[in-house]
Amino acid sequence: MAAYISIDMTPHDPEAIAEYERNVQPILASYGGRVIARDEDPIIAEGRREPRLAVLIRFPDKAAFRRFYESDEYAPWKEFRLRNATEDAIVLEGPDDLAV
Repeated sequence: MAAYISIDMTPHDPEAIAEYERNVQPILASYGGRVIARDEDPIIAEGRREPRLAVLIRFPDKAAFRRFYESDEYAPWKEFRLRNATEDAIVLEGPDDLAV
């Protein structure tokens, strides 16, 4: 079953986050990750969330996400992101194909 990570991000430095996205994209792809949605003006339907950037990424499964997240290739970029943004993220299982 596919795994999806939903990210609510508030960049402290938008240029740094653009650099992060450019450099992480190939690493993400090498683990089967694919950005499904990216929105700089998400609608907050309920709750206290206030992201300036919302992202949804699909992985083949939770194991693929863990391999990506814990990889040596991603480690320096994870630290870079943590210095340049505040975020909340959750990983959940879902359908392999979101097409209706």
